[in-house]
Amino acid sequence: MLHQGLAQRTLMLQNARNLRVPFGRPLREQFPELPQGLRPGTLRFLDFRRGLFERPCGSLYLLHQGLAQRTLMLQNARNLRVPFGRPLREQFPMLPQGLRPRTLRFLDFRRGLLVWPCGSLYLLHQGLAQRTLMLQNARNLRLPCGRPLREQLQMLPQGLIKLARASTLVPALAAFLLTTTLSAQSKLNGTVQDTHGTPVAFASVLLGEQGRLEPTDAHGVFHAKGLFTGSLRVRISAVGFWPKDTVINLAEGANTVRLTLARSITELAAAEVTALRAGDRAPFAKSTLTAEEIAEKNTGVDLPYLLDMLPSVVAGSDAGTSIGYTNLRIRGSDATRTNITLNGVPFNDAESQGAFLVNLPDLAASAEDIEVQRGVGTSTNGPGAFGASVNLRTTAVKPDPWGLIEAGGGSYNTQRYSISAGTGLINERFSLDMRLSSITSDGYIDRATANLKSYFLQGAWIGNTRSLRFITFRGKETTYQAWDGVPREVVDTNRTYNGFTYDNQVDNYDQTHYQLLFDQKLGKDAVLNLTLFRVSGAGYYEQWKPDEDMADYGISPAVINGDTVTTTDIIRRKWLDNHLTGVNASADLKLGAHKLVLGGCYSDYRGAHYGEVTWARYAGNTDIRQRYYDNDARKTDANAFAKLTYAINPKIDLYGDLQVRNVTYSFLGFNNHLDNVTQDLAWNFFNPKAGVLWRVHQGGKAYASFAVANREPNRDDLEETTPASRPTAERLFDYELGYEYRTGRWNAGINGYYMDYADQLVLTGELNDVGAALRTNVPRSYRAGVELMFAAQLTKRLQWKANATFSNNKVIDFTEYVDDWDNGGQVAVHHGTSDLAFSPNIIAASQLSLRVWSKPKKGQADLSFITKYVGQQYLDNSSSTDRMLDAYVVNDLRANVSLFSLKGTKSVDFNLTVRNLFSELYESNGWSYSYISEGRRQEQVGLFPQAPINVLGGVSVRF
Repeated sequence: MLHQGLAQRTLMLQNARNLRVPFGRPLREQFPELPQGLRPGTLRFLDFRRGLFERPCGSLYLLHQGLAQRTLMLQNARNLRVPFGRPLREQFPMLPQGLRPRTLRFLDFRRGLLVWPCGSLYLLHQGLAQRTLMLQNARNLRLPCGRPLREQLQMLPQGLIKLARASTLVPALAAFLLTTTLSAQSKLNGTVQDTHGTPVAFASVLLGEQGRLEPTDAHGVFHAKGLFTGSLRVRISAVGFWPKDTVINLAEGANTVRLTLARSITELAAAEVTALRAGDRAPFAKSTLTAEEIAEKNTGVDLPYLLDMLPSVVAGSDAGTSIGYTNLRIRGSDATRTNITLNGVPFNDAESQGAFLVNLPDLAASAEDIEVQRGVGTSTNGPGAFGASVNLRTTAVKPDPWGLIEAGGGSYNTQRYSISAGTGLINERFSLDMRLSSITSDGYIDRATANLKSYFLQGAWIGNTRSLRFITFRGKETTYQAWDGVPREVVDTNRTYNGFTYDNQVDNYDQTHYQLLFDQKLGKDAVLNLTLFRVSGAGYYEQWKPDEDMADYGISPAVINGDTVTTTDIIRRKWLDNHLTGVNASADLKLGAHKLVLGGCYSDYRGAHYGEVTWARYAGNTDIRQRYYDNDARKTDANAFAKLTYAINPKIDLYGDLQVRNVTYSFLGFNNHLDNVTQDLAWNFFNPKAGVLWRVHQGGKAYASFAVANREPNRDDLEETTPASRPTAERLFDYELGYEYRTGRWNAGINGYYMDYADQLVLTGELNDVGAALRTNVPRSYRAGVELMFAAQLTKRLQWKANATFSNNKVIDFTEYVDDWDNGGQVAVHHGTSDLAFSPNIIAASQLSLRVWSKPKKGQADLSFITKYVGQQYLDNSSSTDRMLDAYVVNDLRANVSLFSLKGTKSVDFNLTVRNLFSELYESNGWSYSYISEGRRQEQVGLFPQAPINVLGGVSVRF
């Protein structure tokens, strides 16, 4: 018997005809849809309402009437236990008593597919199933109307009707049911418009907890299919409008909804970000973390750990935890090659190009969203992106007053306290938002403590067509140094070893950001943004240095008891006092279905580098804090870009992006005579980008792009070389090809990339003409890979997100130089094509989340099982397993609980994360130095072990 749609009555019987039910009418009169020709037989009526019948021999059959909540087809079964562990009778209390025990094999609880050992197939129907199918040893089954089964159910997989027995039918049918849910499905057709009824084109649509759709089309229309019936959360956002967050009740079949967005000048504040970001129409690989996603995992961890579950991302920590000095790699490229902006303002240090994220403690608590573009991506401000770019937008202006108090802590004496609040719009014109945070931790590694303080302050004025915001945030960090790692020789016996023992061997840095953002709307299709910024930082790291050469510090030799002393123990501080001042400008223009963005940035960097001796065992005639080196540097960076998205038709967009960049750098370095003199360098770069995006079908899009990036050497590359040995700029040609498919309940994507480097700077070990082993240009190298992304709302309660990257990362014709301690000089070792360091060939992540409890207006609770896999990584470019980090798999367990409207609060949220659940012993980072001694190659290796099982948790009270 086959049940399709919402049939009022269906009946599964065997050998039955003209059965009389208690009301006295023949069964056929009550159920005229029954097929003719059933052989006579007696069925005993058990329960008319639920439709349970039993044949005298003990077989059980079922009559399904109307919208029964549960129906069940079993034969000789009792107290069957399903995976959740409860007896079947507890889950289905309507079952008659006295069923004889028999074993049924469980196949799929959600869809209710059961199979009897002899090969018969049965089905458990829950809810409003659209289709159910009961077959027993069937082939080419014909329904009563005489049409073949395939004609009745076109969705059945090929080959099904050729199967001889139900036991062989099971695999094909089970696979089919995994992709086509038996529960009722809905479609949603929506229109987004403003309060005047004008369609809102290219608005962002997010349905449920998953499934970000394509933006609305030029007419403000979107479509989604395969949705669950019942309540569905819908979130719509568009630049220039207040975001809308609502719940829609979906019925089975097609649903239509019209959503209205209210215009808001405050949303103009996104203009400085959209100028740099890859929007939904740009042909680049990207991922975005929303404020809601950030809040789920934010327990005070540094930014790399918030991004760790995104494709191609690897995070690590010096202290062995997620707090303090952390590191980030995307597609194998470290933070010096990852461009980071905050509200469009460059964050990377202008000279070293590094991104010291420890300087921004708890900034995630004030983040509206974070976008990660992998590869070159779109034009941005600051140094070129050679692996990825990260664009962070801070808290948007909110219309209503709000407050947030957070407290948390966990293993290794970790503590976090934060308070945030905002006035909302006062008289629809003014607002003020603030945050204060403190994070402290002892760290997993010995003495690897962190003491982090920060604040965030934003004041805004909103006019009818313009807005002005002043934003300032500051981070102050004091971390005990764990930079040397743990020697490989002791890592198995003392994983928390720290070679530094001086009590003030700390890094101490204070950084303050000031931003003034002005937004002006020019008509209804243009927005202008102007951002003035200044970043001021000052700090030092202090070191105990035993037996140092006194001449290096300007200390005269000392004569002690007639002996001349030329070395001494000292304590020194290396200072950096720097300032970055600049301006960003951009204009976002809508030209019908086309879009043009014009922008640029100019910044001026001043950096003072100096060293102080704060104590020496033999100080000679020097004064305390006397500077033993002092040099200043200045760097300017100017760029201008134009980005055009041209709609050939509603399905195809062409993208073009042209950027010119000029960099000047004045620094103290060696000339050709090895004298230390101030020198001036300049570079001019042209960075074109082009691509095409094709909306293949509803929910599916394909894209292809080509981008060029150029990048100047960093401070060390220049300061420790002469013009004769100075490295040249690097160039990257990035090819990307991808496809994405998104529905209301699941989405999947694949992205292939080929990053072809010319003159990439890598460590070869070769000494330059001043005796420094710095990075050297290698003519050819590449990174090639494929990134897979998947996310699905498997059921209303179960969600799964996963991604994986498979790549090859190679240096062509690589020659390594190894110091020869036996004979002096260096030995060249030719490796041919070898692997780039710190570039795992496989990176994978998975997050399985179960909503274990949910009640409207009461609260919800989620449990997430998180898995991260990182393949083996080489510590240098020689591809030697002697200098390699082993692959590792780390599992975390996270619980998030939200209680709504609890005693005057908006919500009370709890977060508990058990990190490294199974205490995997692994190292996320390391370094190596090779040399030849006693006639053989040897090496020194430092590793950075990560903590075994540890816990972080917290509570957040929202007002």
